[in-house]
Amino acid sequence: MEGYSVLIVGGGLAGLSAAMHLKRLGIGDVAVVERMSGDLYGRYHRICGEAVSERCLKLSGADRGCIVRSIDSIKVSCGSTDIRFQVKGHIIDREALLESTRDECGAIMVNASVTGVEPAEGGFLVHSTAGDIGCRYLIGADGAFSVVRKDIIGTSPEVKLAAANHLVERDSETSELGFKISPVHPGMYSWDFPSKDGRRSIGSTYRTEDPPHSVEKGTRFIVCGSDRTVVEGNCCIVGDAAMLANPISYGGIGAALLSGRKAAEAIAKDDLSSYQRWVRRDVMFDRRFMESFNRIKGWDAKDVEQAVAPFRKGFSYPRALYAMMRHPMLASVYTSIWMGFRRGW
Repeated sequence: MEGYSVLIVGGGLAGLSAAMHLKRLGIGDVAVVERMSGDLYGRYHRICGEAVSERCLKLSGADRGCIVRSIDSIKVSCGSTDIRFQVKGHIIDREALLESTRDECGAIMVNASVTGVEPAEGGFLVHSTAGDIGCRYLIGADGAFSVVRKDIIGTSPEVKLAAANHLVERDSETSELGFKISPVHPGMYSWDFPSKDGRRSIGSTYRTEDPPHSVEKGTRFIVCGSDRTVVEGNCCIVGDAAMLANPISYGGIGAALLSGRKAAEAIAKDDLSSYQRWVRRDVMFDRRFMESFNRIKGWDAKDVEQAVAPFRKGFSYPRALYAMMRHPMLASVYTSIWMGFRRGW
């Protein structure tokens, strides 16, 4: 049986970010177990919105050479009403970022599926199709259906959304991210993001017809929850495994990159409790996002129309203040939406 100081289950952005920062911090005895490889791995990670806020990208220490274009606004459409927020963010080449992070981290890569995890003397025993692997520290970066989360942390998502996404041949020269609220499925929406090479990333969390000129399609699961337990002993979970995607914006890339870094820093200090404290305190993961999502999910078309009415002429801070004074019961929802699109991606 092989053994490592740190074993990371999952070779996506969260797992590789953790591996890269462990190396930067002088921890070299690290292995990453990833079940996918080759074209399957590349295709899975291409099917993603690819948007990340400037704040998260900067704090994560990720390779800025993978930026495709900058984003300066988000448009949220509901019926005939368009609401625009000024933001600072980027579209990244996700495959290029994965490759550069993997090359820098220098970790041992193991192509295998993890079937179970259990505590063992001095750490953990990970059962995989490549055999059993021991470790002192264990990082679960194994996505929406995390084995590490299930076997060690014991939490489960409150929300599981199947997100269908298409890469479409269409003009991608824009600095705006587009969201369209569903009038039929409260709390859900479709999106239209610029991608690279004359393509756009178009998708939704509810069933729609395939857009024309689609060249590639895939489905990913977005999982969210308000339980912020991410540490158990010398084990922690990051990214989608930790259910850190924002339930308002569905943003997960920034949370993946940043949580990987924070977990690595905590391990380097031999104190995973500092990572747990960060997750509980950072505004990105505030429980009120989940509360607002659950409230919006119960709305009907009339409730949605009432909520957006103050912004028919666009978004401004005076209009937002007026909206909260006119509908004080919606103040927390308005705040969550604004913060979700400003910082939750």
